[in-house]
Amino acid sequence: MADSRTDLINQLAASMGAGEYAKTRFEESRFDVETGTLYCDGYVISKSVIDEALQHFNLMQHKCDMNDPASRHMALIYKTAIEGIKKLREGDKKNK
Repeated sequence: MADSRTDLINQLAASMGAGEYAKTRFEESRFDVETGTLYCDGYVISKSVIDEALQHFNLMQHKCDMNDPASRHMALIYKTAIEGIKKLREGDKKNK
C-alpha cells in the first residue's frame, strides 16, 4: 500500500508542475540550472530562498568579531556556506 500511495503522491506532484521533484526525493541532491532551484533531501529550495540564505550568511559573517577565536570560527563557518552558494551559482552560469 505504501508504494501505491507514494506513486499517487508522485503523480500528483508531477501533474502540479513539480516535474522531476518526486524522483529526486530518493536520489542525490541536484541543482536545476533553468530555474535556479536546488532539490535536496526531499526539499525544493527556490532561487529566492538561496538568495536569502546568501544574504543571511553574509550578514552573520560581518557581525563576527575577528579578534575572538570562537567568533572567528563562526565567521569561517559562514564563509564556507557563502562560498558553497557562490560555487552553486557559478555552476548555474557555466551551464547556461
